[in-house]
Amino acid sequence: MDDCSSLNQIKLISNNSKVSTELDIELLILNLLSIDKNILYRDDPRLSSDKLIELKELVQRRERGEPLAYLIKSIGFWSLDLYVDENVLVPRPETEIIIEKVLEDFNTAEKKVLDLGTGSGAIGLALSKERAGWDVFCSDKSFKALKVASKNMQSNSLSVSFIHSDWLEAFAADTFDIIICNPPYIDPDDPRVHSDGLRFEPISALISASKGLKDIETVISKSPERLVNKGSLYLEHGHEQSQQVISLLKKYNFSEIRKFKDLNGDDRVCSGKIKKC
Repeated sequence: MDDCSSLNQIKLISNNSKVSTELDIELLILNLLSIDKNILYRDDPRLSSDKLIELKELVQRRERGEPLAYLIKSIGFWSLDLYVDENVLVPRPETEIIIEKVLEDFNTAEKKVLDLGTGSGAIGLALSKERAGWDVFCSDKSFKALKVASKNMQSNSLSVSFIHSDWLEAFAADTFDIIICNPPYIDPDDPRVHSDGLRFEPISALISASKGLKDIETVISKSPERLVNKGSLYLEHGHEQSQQVISLLKKYNFSEIRKFKDLNGDDRVCSGKIKKC
């Protein structure tokens, strides 16, 4: 098998693929050859027989619905380049709204912040990059997830603290000014769980009992004790869950409750403050 033009392969493979786009193939080739886009389109490097075989194997995995981020072990989130693998959810653009709102609400004054259920570390690391004076903690009950988050901290030259914890069990009362959480919130019976993409991601980070609200309620019910007076909770949820989340925030005595829409115009985040005196 002779060497092949990279640019020709992008068009040829994408034209014969049901899932993989030209951009997917391009990113796979860039990763495979460890080059950037400028070199690809300037030099049109050749793919050796071995590299072409590797490329086609990756495309087959993509055609089966495996997320592109898992294939190239990388994704952009906020202003970070993150490593991701099958031990963590793929960070999504919709989650960036939670970063945006926290940064709008708080200036650079020192805060103690918890990214609860951190996964890849996306939220906590993004906040740490934007607010160097904040003391950021990232927790998860998965040691494998914490290993991924630690790798991302190092590769992005940031400094946060990692804690192994099942939700808020490891934390003392009156500890945090801000708690941020993107918990599992999909109903186990929701057919989306078995769709392409999601079915390759860690199921424990996706589904939650009680129609997707069990973990949300656990976080909301346990946060008041761990927050300082006038501390804030920010919670991502499903686009159809905002009213239930607001009701739960009220149930556990949060005030100044707000909801925010993501880039698609869907309700995505709720926040509230806890007042203890």
